[in-house]
Amino acid sequence: MTQEDREKWNSKYATSDLVQEVSKVVLSYEHLFPSSGKALDVAGGTGRHAVWLAERGMQVTLVDISEEALQRAALRAKNAGVKVDTICHDLDDGLPEGKWDLIFTNLFFDRRLFSQFGEALSPGGRLIVIQPTRTNATRHAGPPERFLPGDHELLELVPGLHVVFYETGWLQEGRFDAVLVAESPGSTLKSDRRQE
Repeated sequence: MTQEDREKWNSKYATSDLVQEVSKVVLSYEHLFPSSGKALDVAGGTGRHAVWLAERGMQVTLVDISEEALQRAALRAKNAGVKVDTICHDLDDGLPEGKWDLIFTNLFFDRRLFSQFGEALSPGGRLIVIQPTRTNATRHAGPPERFLPGDHELLELVPGLHVVFYETGWLQEGRFDAVLVAESPGSTLKSDRRQE
């Protein structure tokens, strides 16, 4: 991202409401999230999901390009009585170093990162992606189509990972989302693929 992009996100988060709830879509898939281990929240903004993951018992690191968002995330974590580590990092340069038991991304899509997700997962680690797809553009102007994968494209972006769950549909928040849960080798969970 450019410095202009960073400033845009800082400005957006400086004027946003900190009392943003955990996504209803995320909560509906709560049973698919681990409750222990190291988690990376990718482009997690002001930390609504990072804090939720920490409250569930995970050691959470939130990575985002916006210093303003990360300051708000730190405040949110403090107010919730949990610890969330933050890293200000441009994801155009790739993921931060580390091995993770969970990598979570919600409403952030960059095809270039998917090859890195598999490498960054611990054995048996879980990748969870919740992302609107191109069908979403039939009802909503945003996000722009360049940030929308094809309805089943996520499945093609995780070679080497075991798909545990996949679903598409008009979900709780009115978007047409794809929900992908995939694991690195080392897990024995069976897959559950559903499409609506």
